[in-house]
Amino acid sequence: MKAITYHIKGISVTFSELAKGNFWLFFIPGAAITAAYLIFKYALDSALGASELSSDYSWVDWIFGWINSGVSAVFSIFDFIFEQIYIFIVLTLLSPFNTLLGEKLDGKLTGKKFEANLARFINDIIRMIFVVIIALLMEVACLMIWWVISFMLGLGILDSIVYFAISAFFFGFAFYDFALERYATKIYGTINFAFSYPLSVLLTGSIFLSIYAIPYIGIPISPVIAVMISTVVYLYLTKKLPKNELNTTTNE
Repeated sequence: MKAITYHIKGISVTFSELAKGNFWLFFIPGAAITAAYLIFKYALDSALGASELSSDYSWVDWIFGWINSGVSAVFSIFDFIFEQIYIFIVLTLLSPFNTLLGEKLDGKLTGKKFEANLARFINDIIRMIFVVIIALLMEVACLMIWWVISFMLGLGILDSIVYFAISAFFFGFAFYDFALERYATKIYGTINFAFSYPLSVLLTGSIFLSIYAIPYIGIPISPVIAVMISTVVYLYLTKKLPKNELNTTTNE
C-alpha cells in the first residue's frame, strides 16, 4: 500500500535529517515546558508529602487519615488540571513552531519558500485551536457511536483497539493540517483530506500516540516527529516530491 510506503519514506527522511543534526532546535520549546512541568510536579508531590498529618493517638490518627485523604484528592485534582494544561500547551499553543518546522522541512525537500509574519503566527494558533476542537468533537462522536455498537453487539473485547484507532485517526487529522494550512487549504479541506487518505492519517496518528506514550520524553518529542513524518507523507500523497523517487500514485 502506498500509505505504508510513504510512511517508511517519512520515517527514513525524518531520522536521517535528525541524524545529520538538523531540526533539533524544534525540540527545545517542548523540552523546556516539560522541564518546567516536571519541576512543578515534583514540588507538588513534595508539598503533599510535607502536608501529611500523623499522631501517636489512634483516634486522632484516624481523623488525620481522613484529612490526608481529602488533601490528597485536592492535590490530585490540581495535578490533573495542570497536566492537561501542559499537554494543551505542547500540542496546541506550540503549533507555530510546528508550522515553522513543517515549512523548513518542506522547503528543504521541495525548494519552495513560505512567507512568515506575525499575522500568520497568530492565525496558526487560532486555526490549530479550531482544528483541535473540531477533531475532538468528531472523535467524541465516533467514540459514542462505537460505544453504542459495542454495547448492542457485545463487542467489548475490541474496545481498546477501536478506541486507539479512533484517537490515532483524529490526532493524525490535526497533524496533517500543518501541511494543508501551508498550502492555503481551508479547514473543511482538512476534513476532506483526512477522509480521502484515512490509512495515512491513521498511521501518522498511531506513530504519534506510540511515541507519546513514552514516559517523560514522549509528550515533547512526539509532535516534532509527527509533524516531520506527516510533512513528507503529505508531499508524496500530493505529488509535490519528484516522481522518480517513488511511485506517487495516491491510491491507498
